Amino acid sequence: MIERLLEAYATLMSRAPGAAFRKARALYLNKYPLPQADEQTPLKLFVCDEQLTETVEPEEGGDPQQRLVTLRSTPGALALVHWQQTDPSPDDLVRHYLRQSWGLDPGALILNACSEPWFRNGGHQIRITPPTGLFVQQRSLLSLSE
Repeated sequence: MIERLLEAYATLMSRAPGAAFRKARALYLNKYPLPQADEQTPLKLFVCDEQLTETVEPEEGGDPQQRLVTLRSTPGALALVHWQQTDPSPDDLVRHYLRQSWGLDPGALILNACSEPWFRNGGHQIRITPPTGLFVQQRSLLSLSE
C-alpha cells in the first residue's frame, strides 16, 4: 500500500547529504518535498523529524578486519504542506491528494494540523504519522586498518 511513498522516500534520500552532515541534511529535508508525479498540485509532502539509526557488525564469514555498516532512515513524521498558502487546504483536497498521489487511505492516517507554517513560511502544514514500514536502509562495507 505504501509502494509509491517508499519509492519517493528512497529517491529523496538518495540525493540527501550524508548523515554526518546533520545541518545540511536537515536543511535539504526542509527544502525539498518527496518527488511526486503531479508537480502542479498545491500540496507537497515533506519528511520531518528524520530518525537515523546506525549499526556496525562483523561481516559473517568475511575478513575479520571488515564490518558491515547499516544506516536506517525513518521519518518521525510527514508534513503535508499547502504550498505557500496560510490557510489549511480543504479536507476533500487532502483526502484526494493522499489517495491519488500516494495510494494512501486518509482514514487510516493520523493527521494533526499545526499552528506554525512550514519552513520559511512555506505554507500551512498538517503533520502525518508515517505508515508502518516507511524507511530506507543503506549498507556498506567498512575496512578497519591495523
